[in-house]
Amino acid sequence: MMAAEGAQTSVTNKPLRALWLEPEQEKRWPGAASPSTTAKMKSDLELALECIVNIYHQYALKSPPIDDYLNKFEFSQLLQENAEPFLHRNMTPGLSVDEYINQLFSRADKNRDGRLRFTEFLTTLSGVVIDAHERLSGHHNRPVLRKPSWTQGLRRSIQSPAMSAATLPEAGQRSGDPKFPGNCSLEAALGAIVDVYHRYSARSGSLDLLSFDDFNVLLHEQAQHFLQNCGRDRASYLRDLFRETDLSKDRQLSFEEFSTVLAKLTDDAHRLSHGHDPCGPDRD
Repeated sequence: MMAAEGAQTSVTNKPLRALWLEPEQEKRWPGAASPSTTAKMKSDLELALECIVNIYHQYALKSPPIDDYLNKFEFSQLLQENAEPFLHRNMTPGLSVDEYINQLFSRADKNRDGRLRFTEFLTTLSGVVIDAHERLSGHHNRPVLRKPSWTQGLRRSIQSPAMSAATLPEAGQRSGDPKFPGNCSLEAALGAIVDVYHRYSARSGSLDLLSFDDFNVLLHEQAQHFLQNCGRDRASYLRDLFRETDLSKDRQLSFEEFSTVLAKLTDDAHRLSHGHDPCGPDRD
């Protein structure tokens, strides 16, 4: 079986936090990648995750208090302006858009504090990503053997590094509309994620499932920064992650199962955008 174009080429990338933070902000933590690692460009998947983190930050700072949380208004605005297809396809019959969004917010707000931190937002984001796979791929009845236009467009749209802690206003600060890097859309990011998944699932002949070999190559080529930290580059880590994610125990990952790994990668990208230790516990 012919491999998807671009799936065989590995790219050595600089650690994300070194790209996102100024040198004087650079800190070290146990298991972090060496700062001497050089990079030419980020992978398609990393660009898509960076785009999602940027969009989250844009809405988290839309209304006071200026913080890294989404209140219900910000959450609603984010979904209505960026995830209309998801809302249209998944809204509970008989509910209004506002009622459905309130339902999603309550489901994600695990600690019931009336706001969503990024890890809570991932609950809704996972549903949006899974829906995008079903909507954009049509369950993909043929392999993808070209570099998708989604990723080409996303790479053009992101012209700056992701928002870092240096660009976040201090809590309570109101200094007009902050400027955000890039002009990517959530739809472009979702399309890129789906295309990357299919590019690697097509390697071994299965049109919509990842074998362990597919999974291993995907992460090494598309998520090198994630693997470089916290000892994740160990073969045992990848095998354990694959085994834990394979809920059906059929030794293959469906896109829905793979979305669990995507959530880990997105959480990692968000932590690094703030210069937080990717190996430590979640910061509230």
